[in-house]
Amino acid sequence: MKKAIAVMLLVSVAACAKPSGQNQYLEGEVGISTIVEFATVLDVREIGITGKNSGGGALAGAALGGTAASSAGSGSGQLAAVIGGVVVGAIAGSAAEQVLADSTGYEITLITEAGVAKTVAQNFNKGDVLLQKGQRVMLQTSGSYQRVLPADSLPTEVKRPKGIKVVD
Repeated sequence: MKKAIAVMLLVSVAACAKPSGQNQYLEGEVGISTIVEFATVLDVREIGITGKNSGGGALAGAALGGTAASSAGSGSGQLAAVIGGVVVGAIAGSAAEQVLADSTGYEITLITEAGVAKTVAQNFNKGDVLLQKGQRVMLQTSGSYQRVLPADSLPTEVKRPKGIKVVD
């Protein structure tokens, strides 16, 4: 039983991993090309991001609560204690998982070279650069997903790439 509880706890903690930010890509993003627009940051504000609750915390909490309560009393009193432990444990486990899943991010308001104003809510992970008003950035778009990255190290002017001529 203790092994099962440990596995459930590990599953619930793994489900709380923070999603991609500037320097972290999800596995499904690797190898996918993105359209890039250059833009200037107009504003950056801190936001709260409500994480996804997988239910693993509730399961782990229910198991722990039921196990802890199983030694209380005997007969129907023990059954009531176990049921109460399961319910209280599930509620506490779900709440704990939610706290771990929630994170802080930033809403970045920018204006593209084409003059279109946009906002992008973005996770902020360790190692990410906090963008500043007036900063030149690159807006990556892949499907409906967008990410804002600093573009300070990218050139502002480049020559058109040389093509490849195909001959038969």
